Amino acid sequence: MRIAAAALRTFYYDLLRTVNTPEEEAGITADALIDADLRGLDTHGALRIPLYLKAAKRGMLQAANKPIVEWRKKAVSLVNGNNGWGQPTALMAVQEVISNAGLHGVGAAGINNTNHIGTCAYYARILAGRGLMSFVTTNSAPNMPPWGGSEPILGTNPICFSAPAPDGKTIVIDMATSVVAKGKIMLASEKGETIPAGWALDKDGRNTTDSKAALQGSMLPLGGPKGSGLALFSDIFCGVLSGANYGKNIKTMLGNNTDTAGVGAFIWAIEIDLFGEADFYSRMADLISMVTGAKLGEGFEKIFLPGEIEEETARERLANGIPVSSPVLHNLNKAAQEFGISPLS
Repeated sequence: MRIAAAALRTFYYDLLRTVNTPEEEAGITADALIDADLRGLDTHGALRIPLYLKAAKRGMLQAANKPIVEWRKKAVSLVNGNNGWGQPTALMAVQEVISNAGLHGVGAAGINNTNHIGTCAYYARILAGRGLMSFVTTNSAPNMPPWGGSEPILGTNPICFSAPAPDGKTIVIDMATSVVAKGKIMLASEKGETIPAGWALDKDGRNTTDSKAALQGSMLPLGGPKGSGLALFSDIFCGVLSGANYGKNIKTMLGNNTDTAGVGAFIWAIEIDLFGEADFYSRMADLISMVTGAKLGEGFEKIFLPGEIEEETARERLANGIPVSSPVLHNLNKAAQEFGISPLS
């Protein structure tokens, strides 16, 4: 069924408030989740809410806690999430980066002691809207073996880049360092669907197409050693440098875990006007025309820029509602019943 974005956002907000999330933090978290739903990133919207609430209920995540800025040094800040919601923590870090870049031309922020922050692109687009090119990454619980291994050590740690483009547009790429994000396997499992070969291994290290077996096993890195190397460096930025957990030390929201996750993130940005804003946009327009005007490959009708399909999806879903599958709707309404709010209908 399709649900209006405003109605779904209110539903998320109400659920978050039932576990003692402060008003501001509930609003920020709901906004980030709806943004993912609108853009077709279904693995980071409705699918996450029941997991979030269960983590808060069992005390793994402290829903009432607010993030703080631990320190500012030169063009860098460190934000401590206080084991609260990841989205408000990441947004605070974005604000620090914007402020630091305003003073120094470049800005960065590390994040520690937080939880799942949602899509990195959400924050990267905010930075692009302020005339900044950015890099955003976060680490996650071990779901992927290093290249050549069979034991999950690394997360599917996403990396994201963004740049402002002419006419107020943004080019943004946000990608897991595994073949696919684990959320896609979670979604397939909820729907009772199989997954393609080459996505994941089962708990015994064998390639599997069974989505439920994959959730008990591990993901495969994108491009073999390349994805493994990118995931490693994400962990170095987010965990080792920022003082968060890393590798096997990060705890998952799945199951009945009550230990603090200790997720970390890292955000960096630079002002484009340092290099001449007008010239930047002129050169960007030229590059875009080269890319989108390239000769089409067989079977393709259009060349899309990174983030363009998601923008089109957002416009369509904003107008016609967000599609929610029956299994995901069932889990949302089950959470609504458990936490005493009106179900979606």
